Amino acid sequence: MGLGVLLLLLLLLAGLAAGFVAGLVGVGGGIIFAPVLFFYFRAAGVSAAVLTPLTLGSSLLCTLLVALASAYFQHRRGAVLVRLMGIVGLCSALAVYGTTRFVTTQPWYTPEVFQVIFSIVLLTVVARMLLKQPGGASGTAGPASADASPHSLAVLFGTGTAAGAVSSAVGVGGGVVLVPAYTTFLRIPIHKAVGTSSATIVLISLAGVLTYSLHGGAADVPATALGYVDARALLLCLPALLTARWGVQAAHAFNVRTLQTAFALVAVLVAGRLLWGALGG
Repeated sequence: MGLGVLLLLLLLLAGLAAGFVAGLVGVGGGIIFAPVLFFYFRAAGVSAAVLTPLTLGSSLLCTLLVALASAYFQHRRGAVLVRLMGIVGLCSALAVYGTTRFVTTQPWYTPEVFQVIFSIVLLTVVARMLLKQPGGASGTAGPASADASPHSLAVLFGTGTAAGAVSSAVGVGGGVVLVPAYTTFLRIPIHKAVGTSSATIVLISLAGVLTYSLHGGAADVPATALGYVDARALLLCLPALLTARWGVQAAHAFNVRTLQTAFALVAVLVAGRLLWGALGG
């Protein structure tokens, strides 16, 4: 078995595991997809000049497909505030374009810089997961006031801009920004915050995929890539779509807090490995 075939097989297996873990502990797929793709592309011999943007664009492709499935089921349950999603999504799309053009595709945004920034985001997610109180407050204000009141437009703009910038910088959907902002600043009940976040991530990741594919048109990327979006990422996200449902089912059968702690430990190890690599280890 050649090295290329072995790497593709490992990518497929990683997708199965990623989907299960994402469904099990309720984390966004990009938190898992980005480091897997980073290590895969590096092992496959992708040049350092395009490694970071190729990882980001391909991770956003995975995030887009997973978010589409999640948003569909959330919408069927009436958990998506459509107007809110549209406003925040538009602001996010502008931030994605700006961040991609002026930050993540620039020579200074090296694999080492990406590893450090992604590690910080990953550790932030872990801290939020561990500090979150089971059955904590979900907000008491009704969705209509949070979704429509003019005075919240500045918050919506800030939320969208922050989510878009984080999304395009580290290849995740932006849920690490969206859910806390929706529940804390707009006081949206948690189930609608999560549903609306999933739908907003569709717009954010779609903008990211389009932007990365266009900006990488002249780059020396693999033959399987369109710009900075590599089709091999489908071998990671399509299996994840299958096993995410199994992860959700398992989450209802086990102590979720224990599982979240286990995931946090794994995430800390991943962050440590990224930091070690960035520092020349």
